[in-house]
Amino acid sequence: MQDLNSKSLRILAVDDDSTVRDLYQGILKPNNHSAALPDFELTCCSQGDEAVEAVKRSFKEDAPYAVAFLDLNMPPGPDGEWAAEQIHNLDPRINTVVVTGYRSTNSSKRARFSDKLLYLQKPFHPREIIQFATALGIKWQAENQLLTMQADLENLVEQRTAELLKSNRLLKVEVENRKRMQQELQQSFESLKKAMQSTIQAISMTVEKRDPYTSGHQQRVANLAKAIAVELKLPESQIESIYMAAAIHDIGKISLPAEILVKPIPLSNIEISLIQAHAQAGYDILKGIEFPWAIADIVLQHHERMDGSGYPHGLAGDNIVFEARIICVADVVETMASRRAYRPSIGMDKALEEIAANRGVLYDPRVVDACLKIFREKGFSFPN
Repeated sequence: MQDLNSKSLRILAVDDDSTVRDLYQGILKPNNHSAALPDFELTCCSQGDEAVEAVKRSFKEDAPYAVAFLDLNMPPGPDGEWAAEQIHNLDPRINTVVVTGYRSTNSSKRARFSDKLLYLQKPFHPREIIQFATALGIKWQAENQLLTMQADLENLVEQRTAELLKSNRLLKVEVENRKRMQQELQQSFESLKKAMQSTIQAISMTVEKRDPYTSGHQQRVANLAKAIAVELKLPESQIESIYMAAAIHDIGKISLPAEILVKPIPLSNIEISLIQAHAQAGYDILKGIEFPWAIADIVLQHHERMDGSGYPHGLAGDNIVFEARIICVADVVETMASRRAYRPSIGMDKALEEIAANRGVLYDPRVVDACLKIFREKGFSFPN
């Protein structure tokens, strides 16, 4: 694979108009923009089928593209949406931007890979190309780094699982030593849990180090979510699953450019869409790991709301897993009570007023009641 620590990003630009291709060359050529931005290695094509062949070659050369800009209409060949779908089938990780002169596009292809397909209106400004190439390119690099981290975590789980299976086989063979072997099995299981928790904590710290304003956010949310679960008298295993999911509920933000996380002014619509994609990104990271609980689903749904107004899927009511409803309330309270790059702390009183006012509308009533009780009657507070 291309060196992920390198600042050079491979970009594919496709347009049947040679003037537009020259414009891409001028915008993205090396040293033509701020030194703080990455360098771009640009490939230009005039037709969609040429672009598909270029992506195939990139795999043979072990140098995939991070972003592809595709003109919508490229006679006499197939259009940009066809090319986007073919490219996505070859490389699901590439981010595609369809450039069109039409004001709106009603395409069924959007739903198939909407997280990797964006649209840009012609005529575009050079700054828009730079912004798309930079934000999507850095996102592509981060996602590839995450795949490496995920593989490391899966290897750790497989290694520990193999140790457990080996201990179990020994337990069956050595019947006379069953009690001792049971103790070793339990110890091995506890060791696995500690190793998994340590790995999760390390990943959580990696996310939060990229944004000093949210440092400790996941841990505080985990502590509050656990306290709510205890107040609700949930089973111990369910409490443990809530705590673990809350401790990494924002893991998907590792795929976001750090500039967006610390931006002190309102975000653009593109930036908001990128941030909202963190729940799906977190699910994609965790779904292949065999946890004892449905951690990936809980992380995916922690921004859903009871009335269906949340994201990423607009789930409502009982369609949202109960663990995610608990983390949702804990996340809202901690976020409002803490300082952020774009605003000072709103305060704990306002945070509790928010969940009380939207009890049964946005937030689960049982969860809200338990949260209010532990703050107002049992003295729960976040550490300084």
